[in-house]
Amino acid sequence: MSRWDDLSAGAHQMLSDFDELDLADIAASSTAAVQRARALHRPVEHRGRTICVECSQWADGSTDNPPTEHPCATIKVLDDQETS
Repeated sequence: MSRWDDLSAGAHQMLSDFDELDLADIAASSTAAVQRARALHRPVEHRGRTICVECSQWADGSTDNPPTEHPCATIKVLDDQETS
Protein backbone atom coordinates (compact mmCIF):
# COMPACT_ATOMS: atom_id res chain seq x y z
CA MET A 1 0.00 0.00 0.00
CA SER A 2 1.38 3.42 -0.94
CA ARG A 3 0.72 6.67 0.81
CA TRP A 4 -1.40 7.69 -2.20
CA ASP A 5 -3.88 4.80 -1.93
CA ASP A 6 -6.18 6.56 0.51
CA LEU A 7 -6.60 9.70 -1.64
CA SER A 8 -10.03 10.63 -2.96
CA ALA A 9 -11.01 9.93 -6.57
CA GLY A 10 -10.69 13.67 -7.30
CA ALA A 11 -7.15 13.72 -5.94
CA HIS A 12 -6.23 10.70 -8.05
CA GLN A 13 -7.62 12.50 -11.11
CA MET A 14 -5.59 15.62 -10.33
CA LEU A 15 -2.42 13.54 -10.04
CA SER A 16 -3.25 11.80 -13.30
CA ASP A 17 -3.84 15.14 -15.03
CA PHE A 18 -0.56 16.48 -13.67
CA ASP A 19 1.31 13.46 -15.02
CA GLU A 20 0.08 14.40 -18.49
CA LEU A 21 1.44 17.95 -18.33
CA ASP A 22 4.55 18.67 -20.32
CA LEU A 23 7.04 20.02 -17.80
CA ALA A 24 9.02 21.70 -20.59
CA ASP A 25 5.91 23.75 -21.44
CA ILE A 26 5.51 24.71 -17.80
CA ALA A 27 9.15 25.82 -17.58
CA ALA A 28 8.88 27.82 -20.82
CA SER A 29 5.70 29.49 -19.61
CA SER A 30 7.36 30.39 -16.31
CA THR A 31 10.40 31.83 -18.09
CA ALA A 32 8.17 33.89 -20.36
CA ALA A 33 6.27 35.26 -17.34
CA VAL A 34 9.53 36.34 -15.68
CA GLN A 35 10.65 38.04 -18.89
CA ARG A 36 7.33 39.94 -19.10
CA ALA A 37 7.70 41.07 -15.48
CA ARG A 38 11.27 42.25 -16.13
CA ALA A 39 10.10 44.14 -19.22
CA LEU A 40 7.43 45.93 -17.16
CA HIS A 41 9.86 46.79 -14.35
CA ARG A 42 12.66 48.05 -16.58
CA PRO A 43 14.95 50.90 -15.56
CA VAL A 44 14.75 54.41 -16.97
CA GLU A 45 16.68 57.59 -16.21
CA HIS A 46 14.55 60.31 -14.60
CA ARG A 47 16.07 63.53 -13.25
CA GLY A 48 19.47 61.93 -12.71
CA ARG A 49 18.10 58.80 -11.02
CA THR A 50 17.47 55.31 -12.30
CA ILE A 51 13.86 54.44 -11.54
CA CYS A 52 11.45 51.59 -12.26
CA VAL A 53 9.11 52.39 -15.14
CA GLU A 54 6.21 50.32 -13.79
CA CYS A 55 6.39 51.15 -10.08
CA SER A 56 6.85 54.86 -10.80
CA GLN A 57 4.15 54.88 -13.52
CA TRP A 58 6.64 56.67 -15.76
CA ALA A 59 5.35 58.11 -19.03
CA ASP A 60 6.77 60.72 -21.36
CA GLY A 61 9.34 61.95 -18.87
CA SER A 62 7.09 62.24 -15.80
CA THR A 63 5.83 59.94 -13.06
CA ASP A 64 2.34 59.48 -11.67
CA ASN A 65 3.67 57.84 -8.49
CA PRO A 66 6.67 58.88 -6.44
CA PRO A 67 9.78 57.70 -8.32
CA THR A 68 10.79 54.21 -7.22
CA GLU A 69 14.47 53.37 -7.42
CA HIS A 70 15.52 50.56 -9.75
CA PRO A 71 16.00 47.75 -9.00
CA CYS A 72 12.55 47.79 -7.42
CA ALA A 73 11.19 45.15 -5.04
CA THR A 74 9.86 43.06 -7.95
CA ILE A 75 13.23 42.88 -9.69
CA LYS A 76 14.98 42.10 -6.38
CA VAL A 77 12.64 39.16 -5.81
CA LEU A 78 13.22 37.87 -9.34
CA ASP A 79 16.99 38.23 -8.90
CA ASP A 80 16.84 36.38 -5.56
CA GLN A 81 14.88 33.53 -7.15
CA GLU A 82 17.43 33.16 -9.92
CA THR A 83 20.37 32.97 -7.52
CA SER A 84 18.81 30.47 -5.12
